[in-house]
Amino acid sequence: MRKLIGLTAIVVICFFLGNCVQRFVAASQMVPQLAFPLSAAAHEFAAMLQPRFPQVPIRAQPPVFNGTDINIDLINQWLGDSSPEVFLTFDDGPSAEATVQILDVLQRHDIKATFFVLGSNVSRLPDVVQRIVAEGHELALHSHTHPNFLTLTREQKEAEIAQSLSLLHWYFPEVRIRWFRPPYGKYDQEVVDIAHDYGMCIAMFNEISTDNNSSAGEIARVVLNSRGKIMVFHDGQWPPLGRLSEAEAQLVAGLNRSVGIAKGRGAKFMTLSDYFGGFCP
Repeated sequence: MRKLIGLTAIVVICFFLGNCVQRFVAASQMVPQLAFPLSAAAHEFAAMLQPRFPQVPIRAQPPVFNGTDINIDLINQWLGDSSPEVFLTFDDGPSAEATVQILDVLQRHDIKATFFVLGSNVSRLPDVVQRIVAEGHELALHSHTHPNFLTLTREQKEAEIAQSLSLLHWYFPEVRIRWFRPPYGKYDQEVVDIAHDYGMCIAMFNEISTDNNSSAGEIARVVLNSRGKIMVFHDGQWPPLGRLSEAEAQLVAGLNRSVGIAKGRGAKFMTLSDYFGGFCP
């Protein structure tokens, strides 16, 4: 009997110490910016040390009642070519290279943007997401694994949203995740209902500004003519390669050439919630 009690005590102590170690590792990753950027291999190793976030969905946000989604009709009603507002949004990240370099550009010009992240990438790179939040950008959701939602069952749709939202609230419990953008811009009423149930509204766009063949000059021209636009860029590859792709390099160069000039010409760079937050309370 004494041996059984002793063994039980050892198991409890080991569990407690293991939980403390996991929390310590999580906390050690939550830094706004590293003195030296981690290599892709280091990020993968760090991901192995991360705490396991709860797999049961965390309903940390109340449902949205009477919310209004940012669809093309709303965009056309509230924005136009004469509008000074510009909304830089980035899908598919974070990435260890592209997102960090984009953040550097935005920081130099004191510009805020909205980042639609993938839960699978957040789990690999929580330190990059922490920098997004720490520097005043908006954190939004783009699903967990980037599926076409029109090919999923309702249960699968909810799992994609619930898992990634649970992960974001595990790392950032005080951050309001207001917007959900379905991959490829494909969604149906079920997706709208699920997003609202988890406290988010749909956020679409009126400018897909780049593709894999866009040059830095083409990207710069789009940004310089971006008034009244919710612009979509991609700061993460799918699947992630762990290094800066040519398309991402052109994106960073194009932004670096243009955002400061556009701001000097009167463009008002905003996050989605800066302008549309009242539509999704």
